[in-house]
Amino acid sequence: MIETDVLIIGAGLTGLSCAWHLERLGKPRYILAEKNPHIGGLCASFKRGGFTFDCSGHLLHLHGDYGKKLVPALLKGNLEKIPRDARIYSHGVYTPYPFQAATYGLPDKVVSDCVSGFLKAWLRKKEAPFDAPFDEWALSVFGEGICRHFMFPYNKKLWRTPLSVLRADWCAPFVPRPNPADVIRGAYMPQRKRFGYNAVFHYPKTGGMQSLCDAFADGLANGLRAESEVLSVSLRKKTALVKNLGEVRFKRLVNTMPLKDFCGIITDAPQTIRRSAQLLKCTRVDVFNIGFSSPAKTPAHWVYFPEGKFRFYRAGLASNFSAAVAPEKSASFYVEVSGKPPAKPAAMLREISADLKNCGLVGGQAEISDSLHLEIPCAYVVYDKNRAAAVKKILEWLERGDCVSAGRYGGWKYSFMEEAIQDGRAAAEKSAA
Repeated sequence: MIETDVLIIGAGLTGLSCAWHLERLGKPRYILAEKNPHIGGLCASFKRGGFTFDCSGHLLHLHGDYGKKLVPALLKGNLEKIPRDARIYSHGVYTPYPFQAATYGLPDKVVSDCVSGFLKAWLRKKEAPFDAPFDEWALSVFGEGICRHFMFPYNKKLWRTPLSVLRADWCAPFVPRPNPADVIRGAYMPQRKRFGYNAVFHYPKTGGMQSLCDAFADGLANGLRAESEVLSVSLRKKTALVKNLGEVRFKRLVNTMPLKDFCGIITDAPQTIRRSAQLLKCTRVDVFNIGFSSPAKTPAHWVYFPEGKFRFYRAGLASNFSAAVAPEKSASFYVEVSGKPPAKPAAMLREISADLKNCGLVGGQAEISDSLHLEIPCAYVVYDKNRAAAVKKILEWLERGDCVSAGRYGGWKYSFMEEAIQDGRAAAEKSAA
């Protein structure tokens, strides 16, 4: 039997950060168990035919002093700071992000609907709380027009959950809330103001987002074990069965795999915890990475597609983050589709390619040079009425068993990369105490 102080499940960004911080805290006796042959989790990158494809759109939004110092130090100059160029495509035109503050250029009736609906909602001053249903909250904040033309159709495509079931408590840091002056100005002239937590982002100059994961891994000694899936865990015995390692005895456990799945491999979890885990829901996303033989026709970084005629809800242009992720005079896209697995991925790839051309994002004569279809079974955690209480019960029970469940999926939340790094740091500090 192998013995260790800390067993970390998953070498995604949170797990890598946890291991890296454990070493800096003088606790090198750990095992970082990763089921895949590669590290990075959903922040991994894959090289195909001259293209570097990320799993999806992963961008660094650095707001805290710690992240602002740590990430550039890890990447040693391999980092670019980029002002965001995000857009929405609807009614046949492109408008800047966020929709609610930039309707200039849309049909007059749409603009009128959005402005009048927003002002009516603002004058009522009856904003619904964050724990209200999402549709109720959105109507109270943005009004009927903005909700009808963007908020409702886009979020239905993304979450694949009735908006009356979805709660609004994920929104606070992520959905910009303009004031009346912003909405009116953005309706009748081009909007110049920048909104939101991601107005500026960082991205590696070379290597895709894998370079950040590799930078963390380069700072580790010898605790990383790839192709080592954790098959079962006993918190009472403090043992785990790990593929290719056998039985591992630990003092503390850090989990970063999806909380719902993690509860399913704990052999001594009580029925109350299993029932709570069954209440947790998430959306599935298929990502179609596409390398085209021609350059992109726009400098935009990503585009939202609220209309139902498009299967995808967002298309990003990775080659506009970094020219190094695509061959010269080529374009690299990642296109995200939420919902059930596509019956015929190859047919969907052709459909997506045609839509990107019809929207003018890439030239009509561009050919697909390479592609990579990636499946993300657990992409977005669904914030419904059951989530908060179920997560609280599970995490509290795990803590009593010397287990920390951390990160976007281990903590079962909607978050961003800097937070994942901080979660790994916090898990290391708890485990080293």
